[in-house]
Amino acid sequence: LFTFFCVPAGYLSGLLVRRVFGDTYWHLTAAEVVGFTGMTAGGILMSIWGRMWPRRKTLAAGLFVFGAMAVGMGFAAHFPLYLGMMLFYGIALTVVQTAITTMLQEKTDSRIQGRVFGLLSTMYAGFLPVGMAIFGPLADLIPLQRIMMGSGMALIFLAGIAYFRREL
Repeated sequence: LFTFFCVPAGYLSGLLVRRVFGDTYWHLTAAEVVGFTGMTAGGILMSIWGRMWPRRKTLAAGLFVFGAMAVGMGFAAHFPLYLGMMLFYGIALTVVQTAITTMLQEKTDSRIQGRVFGLLSTMYAGFLPVGMAIFGPLADLIPLQRIMMGSGMALIFLAGIAYFRREL
């Protein structure tokens, strides 16, 4: 579900920038560079603080920030504000992916880890195109900002599940 709901704000961001802020190379490049910078910062953050936080709470916090930034990016009317949210979106993306991977490594029997991580890779590879096939055409019918806000709220709901379900 995380991979599916990250499509609007993460993978349709170029379309949103083009439609809302203008179809210039500068705008599109800035959005991609800031997203990459956020993901890099998230990797650095997780390498420094990752062991200090409980995995379930880290996952929940990452999902919450990820969802909140998606909602905020849907509301953003000024490009610098959008870029600021894209930076934190990138950080949260890395936090979530790192927490999921670490939790799977810790909780999966070593005899089946290859199968579990193969399934995880299949889900990442599969849900991104499925999300694009659904949310892309939907963006021609419904404003992309609303789709981003809705997917962000779904991610916040997933954060609540991750936080309150102890068996994670």
